Amino acid sequence: MNRPSPARLEVMIGEVLRFGTMASSALFAIGLVMVLAGYQSRLAQALLQAALIILLATPATRVIVSIIEYFRERDWMFVVLTLVVLAALAGSVVASHL
Repeated sequence: MNRPSPARLEVMIGEVLRFGTMASSALFAIGLVMVLAGYQSRLAQALLQAALIILLATPATRVIVSIIEYFRERDWMFVVLTLVVLAALAGSVVASHL
């Protein structure tokens, strides 16, 4: 079994987390400033909703990146375990909407 390079996987996951955090923070800040200034409330609401979606999708994206990397490295045990984690995340999203 080939093991993925931990450094490569950590860098990829770090980039996903950094992008998700920075993008959602920027959208939250812009949307909040717009709301406080009373400027175009529909656009501000859309920005705030997009920020929240990005923030909530970041952990799932991290798991998906891990699945892709483990699949690429043909590490089937970690592919299966990470798919279980993704299924748990998806189940929690579904359960929250019931």
